[in-house]
Amino acid sequence: MGDFGVEHGDSGDNASYFSHMSALSDLPDGYDPGRFFILYPGVFITLSNFASITFSGLRRHGGTAPIAPPNADPKTLQWATRFTFILYPPTRATSGSQRYVLAGMPKQKEFIVPCDVIKME
Repeated sequence: MGDFGVEHGDSGDNASYFSHMSALSDLPDGYDPGRFFILYPGVFITLSNFASITFSGLRRHGGTAPIAPPNADPKTLQWATRFTFILYPPTRATSGSQRYVLAGMPKQKEFIVPCDVIKME
């Protein structure tokens, strides 16, 4: 199943900006929605519906999947969803060194605005 939720730091984030995460869940009654955690200073947030947190992605963080109650058989479950979306500030985008796609062009090409023509103040 991969490394879902394994603790990590987002080394590509800009130290001057924060990440934001929100959770949207549609879980059966009795299911634990799981947790999001920041290892230091030991913050654990229950990922109930509409839970949101703003944090530095440079700190080690991770999460757990939703957890079925002891008497449930997840194999027979027809629906259970937790959707999390994360807005994060990559260093290139926030430092002025990112190229931006301005428009789609014919033959699957892109019209790129290079960083040297973007005015930064």
